[in-house]
Amino acid sequence: MRTAKLEVFERNEKGHKVRREQFVPGVIYGKEVEAASVKFRKKDADKLIKESGSRAKLTVVLNEKESFGFIKDTTRDVLTGDLIHMDIQVVNQDSEISHSVPLVFKGTDALIYNRLILQINANEIQLTGKAKFIPDVIEVDVSNAKSGDTILLADIDLPDAVTCANMEDVPLAVVTSAKIDEADEMTDTAESNSEDVPAEETGNA
Repeated sequence: MRTAKLEVFERNEKGHKVRREQFVPGVIYGKEVEAASVKFRKKDADKLIKESGSRAKLTVVLNEKESFGFIKDTTRDVLTGDLIHMDIQVVNQDSEISHSVPLVFKGTDALIYNRLILQINANEIQLTGKAKFIPDVIEVDVSNAKSGDTILLADIDLPDAVTCANMEDVPLAVVTSAKIDEADEMTDTAESNSEDVPAEETGNA
């Protein structure tokens, strides 16, 4: 999978001024680079996160120099949900690192159709391995899950080159039956019965 690229600019302004100019303030740091205050074009940062995730691998371009790294942390406005800050950690691609990777549960539409609920206990897991082998996200297919099923770390197929420090029996999610409101059931029953009763004829015999 192609690594996304993000242009980074040095920043001397305060965060609020940067945001007014449609940039996102942030920090870039790592063993091989000096920590620096930076900014990113908001449209570029939003696109990157939408397409690759909030912990994605990326190539950052600062002063025409390219470096490999990860989105380490993001902050969003609690009211608008807008991205207001982002930190990037620069690493060597062959370095052994630990990195939090988001879990993406696929097939939830099938659960809803079967009146099942997915109770998520973990939104991300900590993976360890060479930086270049750590995925942007881990997808978990729950489309065939049944009520009472527990999704464990052991059920997930991890890339061969990475490991997870979490216990394998940690429940990541649990599937339960949706509780149908009794009033809704009564309404559905009444509507069903009314459909079976023929309408009364009007007028004189």
